Amino acid sequence: MLMDNKRRNKEERELYKNIGNRLLIKRRELHYTQEKMAELLGVSTGFYGMMERGEKAPSIEKLVMIYEKLGTDITYLLTGDEKEERITNYIDQCPREKQYDFEQLMKYALNLADIGAYNVKK
Repeated sequence: MLMDNKRRNKEERELYKNIGNRLLIKRRELHYTQEKMAELLGVSTGFYGMMERGEKAPSIEKLVMIYEKLGTDITYLLTGDEKEERITNYIDQCPREKQYDFEQLMKYALNLADIGAYNVKK
């Protein structure tokens, strides 16, 4: 029983640390300070810092706020798995006779947006 609790506590600390690291990455991507993030989430700067260090975990309410205010996928925050919305999914949903045209439009639009990560499956 004691070993189960120790293992669970270790796993919990690791989870909190990973969530905190992903919060840090998101904050830096947005060029926000810890103070700005704390303000957005309605917590003290000290508490936010503890979340980034993995000492505290965001509540479900805070996870929802992170999603709503920062556009960060909760699944990514909790697991590190990024939800991928592939353009090829939309191409596949097009009527067969229009797929080529749609693909060409998307390539053109992505070139305008300077997005180089577009791969069309053949």
